[in-house]
Amino acid sequence: MRVELKDFQAGAVAALANKLQSMRRRYEQDGELSSICLASPTGSGKTVMCAATIEALFFGDDDLSLMPDENAVVLWLSDSPSLNEQTSVRFSNVADKLADSILDRRHLVTITNDFGAAHDILEPRHVYFLSKDLLSKNGLLIKGGEANSGRVFWDILDRTIRDPERNLYLFIDEAHRGLGANASSERGTATIYASLIDGLDGRAAMPIVVGVSATPQRFEAAMDQRADRVRMPKVAVTPREVQESGLLKDIIELRVPEKDDPVEHQYLTMACERYALACNEWGEYCAREGESYINPLLLIQAADNVSGSALVEMCDQIMGLVPGLSEAMSFANVFGEHKDIAAGKYLIRYVEPEFVQDTSSVRVLFAKEAVSNGWDCPRAEVIFSQRRRSDSTYIAQLVGRMVRTPLARRIESDDLLNSVACYLPQFNPESTQDVVDYLMGRKDDMGESSIGKQNIVLNPVTITAAEPKTNEEYQQELRAYEENRKAVEAARQSQPGYQSSLEGFATQEPLDMQGAQPSLVSAVQGCGNLPLNEKPVSQADTAGGDSPAESEIAHFNSVQPAPVAKPIPMSKPEPPNKREQSFTHDEWEGIRTAFDSIPVQRIPKKARNEFQSLVKTATLLVETGLDVNAAADVNRQFTQKLKGYIVANEDEYREARHEVEVAETVKITLDKLNETEDQEQEEARTDAEGLRKAARDADIRFTKEFTQAYRRANFKELGRPECDLRLAAAVRTQPIVNALEDWAANCRKAYFDKVDGSGDYDYLNDAAKLRYDELARETEGKRLTKIEWPTSTSTSDNFAKYPHHIMQKEDGLCPLDLNPVEDFIVKNELAKSRTVAFYRNPSGSMSAKAFSIPYSSSVGRKALHPDFLFFVKDSDGAIKPSIVDPHGDFLIDTLAKLRGYVAYLREYPDVFKQVQFVGDMGNGEYRVLNLLREDVQNAIENYDDVDCKALFYGPFANNYH
Repeated sequence: MRVELKDFQAGAVAALANKLQSMRRRYEQDGELSSICLASPTGSGKTVMCAATIEALFFGDDDLSLMPDENAVVLWLSDSPSLNEQTSVRFSNVADKLADSILDRRHLVTITNDFGAAHDILEPRHVYFLSKDLLSKNGLLIKGGEANSGRVFWDILDRTIRDPERNLYLFIDEAHRGLGANASSERGTATIYASLIDGLDGRAAMPIVVGVSATPQRFEAAMDQRADRVRMPKVAVTPREVQESGLLKDIIELRVPEKDDPVEHQYLTMACERYALACNEWGEYCAREGESYINPLLLIQAADNVSGSALVEMCDQIMGLVPGLSEAMSFANVFGEHKDIAAGKYLIRYVEPEFVQDTSSVRVLFAKEAVSNGWDCPRAEVIFSQRRRSDSTYIAQLVGRMVRTPLARRIESDDLLNSVACYLPQFNPESTQDVVDYLMGRKDDMGESSIGKQNIVLNPVTITAAEPKTNEEYQQELRAYEENRKAVEAARQSQPGYQSSLEGFATQEPLDMQGAQPSLVSAVQGCGNLPLNEKPVSQADTAGGDSPAESEIAHFNSVQPAPVAKPIPMSKPEPPNKREQSFTHDEWEGIRTAFDSIPVQRIPKKARNEFQSLVKTATLLVETGLDVNAAADVNRQFTQKLKGYIVANEDEYREARHEVEVAETVKITLDKLNETEDQEQEEARTDAEGLRKAARDADIRFTKEFTQAYRRANFKELGRPECDLRLAAAVRTQPIVNALEDWAANCRKAYFDKVDGSGDYDYLNDAAKLRYDELARETEGKRLTKIEWPTSTSTSDNFAKYPHHIMQKEDGLCPLDLNPVEDFIVKNELAKSRTVAFYRNPSGSMSAKAFSIPYSSSVGRKALHPDFLFFVKDSDGAIKPSIVDPHGDFLIDTLAKLRGYVAYLREYPDVFKQVQFVGDMGNGEYRVLNLLREDVQNAIENYDDVDCKALFYGPFANNYH
């Protein structure tokens, strides 16, 4: 694969590929027909997961420990040719073994009307893309005829299925669309999908069917109606996994007018301003991080009957607000007419939807409905829609396909880059609910949830860190501004061509200071000519020494002013607003110090393969310059360790070696004349090819990186067959495998300890930090980090406002969406004189800006997110962090969370001033457990009831006030 799969994607691919192998074996053994569904939310990368699964089927996957099915053939079915083309392009972009490039898709074949002319059977290791329309009753593909050399596609499929050298897998894209509740309920109704799945007119049924959908209910219901087909449990990806991975943008901003006023022009202006800001932010981020530039896209969803003059008007408005656009290149459309549009001086060319993402010259895209099924464009940042309230589905679908992040990861340093902004001038807050329901995962266009839950922000407002500014600092800024203004004016007056203001005349600024062409005088002088008021120097004037040219140059230089750096004009400073007056500098410094003092333990995860994790770690260290010798070092160590462990486990190793080297057989001789039977043992030595195949298990377990290093180091001495024999025997000797895994884990831990101790991590760019953090989580031991300081984010101005939050609007308040219990807690804590500030912890988030504590649940390690961090003054005036975590429900995992708190606080007992777990007991009664008290911690550890409510009524809890 050309892309590295996210953890949830790799897990889904491994699960799906393993199940497909099992389904194939059951079909080969007893003819069992089966189906399975890959159920994954929109934006999760279903196409990437399918490409990885198919590549693993065809060629195997060492990382996922998957063996290849060399006879595998895939038929990919969708309901439109354009969707098939998008999928084929995506496959070629991400799967290097399936295609060299978009222009050379050697394993990807699109079925056309004349497919039968050149194909009698489907070939192994090929993906065939089929649009259902080709199988309609009037389609040439199923009629045979001259165009197909008399071959009927149904017969081609039948031959492929019945051929023992071919294993056919049917993948149905957007499976819920073709297999509705009644699509094949009538046995006499020969629908296209039913004919493919069940076999037409006595032809072979499809052995294995894979449905790919965000909403699996309809596909699974259709499969359940087939008594002769076994439906396997689906491979499911949860919306939470997708959101936490950073593949989807965290925030969707919806702007709608409060009243039914004509605001379309104003909203397009706002959309353009936001788009220009996104372009600037992405430019700065990519330059700072060394990333390829993300060329953001502005999406204009036009009305169905949009006129040419309306397009011209919109283009004029956009050109006037967004810098750097080209009238001939920057505008494009994906209208259903499939043609270029000449609108005044603008060329709005047609671009196939699947090529929009990679056509970087397109910066403004006009669409009408939802572009097309399956389309997405991660670089789309802003949408402006002319659609009316009745078109909410079209808007929701389009926004839902814009939620993928351009770099396939969260940008921790800038929340604006984790958001998509939507401007809906034809809507109002009431009519927006359908859009919100879709984007929140409550329903899709077919009445079912299709995307993960998004953070929808209506009437968004930006809150930023409340860094203080005093009146004295404002006065200093004013003085600096005045000095700068005078310096700019002085520089302006010193420019050639400047004229002081005279009565009746306007002062003329030098043209080059205005950003236009220099004045004629400065232009002539700039070319090396004499000033216009000087006469030419004659030959006689220079007879005493320098040549005329030298004298002319010297004279010219003598009259030129010395170059002076031009001062950059400053913006006039604003007086301190209420946000900047919320805290003193001492308080702010104390808050920052307390915030940074909180240790965070990210949830560890078990390495899928210790050796693969070590290889990835060494590769990262080399690529980032943290340790340029890491890859060579681990290769050398593996070779040495393997030699040593073979010697240390000689008895077990020799037994495994004999099993690989020699195949024991029994020779049975029947003497029919004498009616006797004789048996004798025989041994057959494994040849070089057999040893090579046996060593493949080592390639998968130890990784090819390490096994190839072993072969290179020992090839001259041992030869390839002996190297393969030793590797094959070693991987079958469990003590050797265990010892090598321990070495790999310890080696990786040593590398991370070294980097953590050096401080080099802080100098990595964001992409490298993300890779480092993911690998560090697989390492034994506690990997500590800290909460990333929040700078700005979006929230809805409709929420209740609270003072003293560390991020605020300019009015000093922070809008927060709190339930009644949380609202009570915040107001109660802010009323206490010791409380300086608070932070609303992003609940349920894996963002670096969220504080989490690991705990052990019945399904493994999870993270709890305390609702609030308060910053309080201690008796000596120092500011310390404090946790107040309200809970209105006592769920089955509450005790596990409390024990997670206890384990964390026992390890870090001095960080917090107080840690209070508040229970809402009903009727206005609140009880609190002080989790810093040792007797409370002991009581929690010793508590053995499922219902934790008794803890809050017992002697270890107090009334909260």
